[in-house]
Amino acid sequence: MGGTNQNFDIVCLSHLKWELTLFQRPQQIMRQLSKDHKVLYIAFCSTKDFVKGILKGNKKDYMGKYNDNLYYINIPFLPFTKYINYFQHLMPRIAAFVAKKMAKKLNFKDVYLWLYYPGYVDYLKNFRYKKLIYDCMDLFSGFQMSSGNVQDQENRLLQRADIVFTGGKSLQKSKEGINPRTYCFPSGVEYDHFYKATLDETTIPEDINKVKRPILGYFGAVDERIDYNLINYLCEKRPDWSVVFLGPLIFYQFVPVDQPNFHFLGKKNYSELPNYLKAFDVCLMPFVISELTLHISPTKTPEYLAGGKPVVSTAIPDVIEDYSDVVKIANDYDVFIEKVEECLNNKSDDLHIKIKNKAETKSWENVSNEMRKLINGI
Repeated sequence: MGGTNQNFDIVCLSHLKWELTLFQRPQQIMRQLSKDHKVLYIAFCSTKDFVKGILKGNKKDYMGKYNDNLYYINIPFLPFTKYINYFQHLMPRIAAFVAKKMAKKLNFKDVYLWLYYPGYVDYLKNFRYKKLIYDCMDLFSGFQMSSGNVQDQENRLLQRADIVFTGGKSLQKSKEGINPRTYCFPSGVEYDHFYKATLDETTIPEDINKVKRPILGYFGAVDERIDYNLINYLCEKRPDWSVVFLGPLIFYQFVPVDQPNFHFLGKKNYSELPNYLKAFDVCLMPFVISELTLHISPTKTPEYLAGGKPVVSTAIPDVIEDYSDVVKIANDYDVFIEKVEECLNNKSDDLHIKIKNKAETKSWENVSNEMRKLINGI
């Protein structure tokens, strides 16, 4: 990794567990920084999944090393945390305690504390660190499961942090004015990884190869940000199209879409995504328009495009501002269908070339390197 190298170790407290089936901004950035720094990554995970994993002997899903420098621990939620307010506040305290003990055990020195969730801010009193970094990737007050005081916690974190990064231009606008050292870094992309979807030697997995074409595909978190009414409408109006979803269910037992041409294929490893992307005829970003999604900068936008696939999105401001030249934008359900039809009828062979020009400055390596330069300059 380029740039000035200062010796420091990183303790990252995140809201997204370390896993390879939802490899997002925190994991990507910590992976890059671990090339030059020791990293301890701590987050939460489902109690049910934790118990199942341990019984099956999958201990490495919850604690281990990703590489020589990166250690991770996924702490299971206490039973009934979803319903007991006290447990919701206790979990960040437990994570901070574990982080402190593990950093000492691993002999971390000159610790830079890197937070991805505001809920940790009240439990850092006894945590010794040199710099506090907040990388804001979501509007946490917009999530249904957020605790009532998350906005107050974030305001305190924004004031205390030595430096703040935001995951998109809309988020940047919402945070400006609180901390003068606030910098915008929209989602990066591992271009070479997703470019594999364009290659002849990349194989298509059997489960999606059985699905009737054309395939409209989505991969990522299956959560409250998706407009399921849109997906139902899409499937109902065009029964000759297949809609395929890949990804982990977040606070859902099943995907709330009941149509014969809808296919949920579950979680897939990050390494497999280019293989599935190759099978997509059109990529979907079917996000519901809400306070939450008006502040997102989806990582899948450049990932889809790096695979040379056309993309149709609902009217997400950051997507419009950064990608309207290569992504089709729809303001209502019928227009969404029209845009999909346009993609199917007028296929472009140069999308991966267009995105490559953007990807050179949007690589996760470049994003992480620029972040580190700013941190070193404090």
